[in-house]
Amino acid sequence: MTASAPPLAPRPSAATVHLFGLRIDRVTFPQALQRCLELARGPGSHLVMTPNVDHVLRAQRSPEFLALCGHADFAIADGQWLVWASRVLGQPLPERVAGSDLMPELCVAAARQGLRSYFVGGNPGDATKAAAVLAARAGCEVCVGVDCPPLGFEADPTYVDGLVARIRAAQPALLFFGLGSPKQERLMVDLRSRLAVPLAMGVGVTFSFVAGTVRRAPRLFRRTGTEWVWRLACEPRRLWRRYVGGMFTFPWLVLRTWWRS
Repeated sequence: MTASAPPLAPRPSAATVHLFGLRIDRVTFPQALQRCLELARGPGSHLVMTPNVDHVLRAQRSPEFLALCGHADFAIADGQWLVWASRVLGQPLPERVAGSDLMPELCVAAARQGLRSYFVGGNPGDATKAAAVLAARAGCEVCVGVDCPPLGFEADPTYVDGLVARIRAAQPALLFFGLGSPKQERLMVDLRSRLAVPLAMGVGVTFSFVAGTVRRAPRLFRRTGTEWVWRLACEPRRLWRRYVGGMFTFPWLVLRTWWRS
């Protein structure tokens, strides 16, 4: 897959769109994978973010979260509704690039190039299981470290200092935070200079998907932009407010933006 993907120039304006205050790169899945591999191999520290409808609506309410999203060096549209909105608003994105699809492919491709990953977060044990699953796929070691921090760890400087020390000692090329939004975005930005990892990315519940402890929606749901229906059916108490609210609020935001433009 990586061999057929054309190399991308570093953030050319023609390859980005601006939707609802967020900058999103106009890439296909193979291009996104190739770009992430380039960032992981290159110098510097880069943040990859995965905007979806929930990110968009949170950014409308929270200037702090909008500013966090502005730190992304590479941003992919992780939401079919966001792709549809881009077309309505005359800034079409080619396709959805789901972070939960990209992360495992990226880990495997990177490992085969000698680039190792570090996993932070997820439900207890899931990151370790995910690392084993991906190592079996890659045929080599994928992950050089796993941390499953306790709730509220970000407010404990001693724990955070220890986490930073463990990551720096492991020297990964890729760092994945499975902490949920906006915690993972805030931590990525706050620790960026201290960690100096070539590529860091927030992946939400992806460790559990890869480990098989949480079942992902069937492909039909993902292709039709209704993966949220599956997630809501699986975890109604935790997710109803996010998805039911977004179902009404996001179309109104798109309509209002279209009218103003």
